[in-house]
Amino acid sequence: MLASLVLAPVASGAKPYREWTLTTSLDVDGTRSVAERMAAELAETPVYLSANRIGGKVAGNTQVTAGYALVASLICIVLYVWLRFQDVAFGLAAVVALGHDVLVTVSCLALSTFVAPFLGWALVDDFKISLDVIAALLTIVGFSINDTIVIFDRLREIRGKSPFVTPEIVDRALNQTLSRTILTSGTSLIATLILYLFGGQGIHAFAFTMLIGIISGTFSTIYIASPLVLLMQRRAAQSRSVAMAGAGVAGGR
Repeated sequence: MLASLVLAPVASGAKPYREWTLTTSLDVDGTRSVAERMAAELAETPVYLSANRIGGKVAGNTQVTAGYALVASLICIVLYVWLRFQDVAFGLAAVVALGHDVLVTVSCLALSTFVAPFLGWALVDDFKISLDVIAALLTIVGFSINDTIVIFDRLREIRGKSPFVTPEIVDRALNQTLSRTILTSGTSLIATLILYLFGGQGIHAFAFTMLIGIISGTFSTIYIASPLVLLMQRRAAQSRSVAMAGAGVAGGR
């Protein structure tokens, strides 16, 4: 015997629906007594309302504060790398590589909205920016800058007292640190891939962000940061040569 029962909620504003319809194979009287006891228990349970939306003014202030913090952190990174390697080109190249990593990762998060229906077999969801994703982005920044500084340090050792790096120096530095880069990035990638596949929904967005960040961070360290140092130093050398030539011509007159 099927029983149809309609219950009224305890508080009209506490649930998205005001009434529920219960269908069961039990008898009507037994079902009604169970439902009434459940309604009585719900009536005695307090409901604590909460707000999970942030107003535009608060969000605007947070955005401005985050922008200031971002600019200050980038300036500090440039100054630190500049002082350590005695050349501003290293600091600027490191910041450009970090910007590349973050932008690529955020772009993949945005694209997940469009590709999720087609890449469900790859466990790609409609990822959103959350606290877990922000934590992953910060981890990517630390991972990438550490790998970049390792290669820069080898560049400095090979360069010696030479004022500028050369393509041969960059090639030697990358080859000498390639095994370390493969081991570090490879083990991190394997661990993150395991988290992505078997970590569950709670850590899924974090693992996806880390996967993209590790790949883009390794790429930027090898193919962006070091070549960018070479490019900026080459332009600085050309500018210095032009300035010296101009000074020599002026002195000859």
